[in-house]
Amino acid sequence: MARWALLVGGKGDDKSALAVRVAAELGARGLRVGGVVQDPIEEDGERRAYVARRLGGPETVVVAREGAAAPGATEAAVCSYVFDAGAFERAREWIRQGSREADVVVIDEVSKLEVARGGHHDAIREALGGHAVVVLVVRGDQLFSVVERFDLGEPCATLESADEGAFARFLEDLARAATAAKAP
Repeated sequence: MARWALLVGGKGDDKSALAVRVAAELGARGLRVGGVVQDPIEEDGERRAYVARRLGGPETVVVAREGAAAPGATEAAVCSYVFDAGAFERAREWIRQGSREADVVVIDEVSKLEVARGGHHDAIREALGGHAVVVLVVRGDQLFSVVERFDLGEPCATLESADEGAFARFLEDLARAATAAKAP
């Protein structure tokens, strides 16, 4: 059985809120959930930064902000955002801890940065090799590249819509996979 699941949607579909809902529902079923979600920070209706938030804990860290990297900074600039390497290291540690302690690890959002071996890449690789079921939150236009980069087969569960029936089926499939992964 596959040890990963897919939550996929378009840009601006609020996949992060859906991932948080998935985590809460699985937690209510007695499964331990870890990982990270990334929330946008908006100003004047425009996304200006992204905050990684640890699932199951109060910690947050700004992983990206609009602008260009300062000369000599330990940050990388991609597209119109500057990514903070130290902040990403903290978020990667949350993913690693989740993959050691949780039944399900949610990783939001896996995209071009991870395909280029940046961002959460190394922690995703480690989580995929662990015991937990890994839920990758991916934009639809990045899906092929993500599947190829991480050499993924068929997922144990896929959610492409916020439709309540699809959501319920996704939870059932995911809970079944996580429960099976816990069995000796």
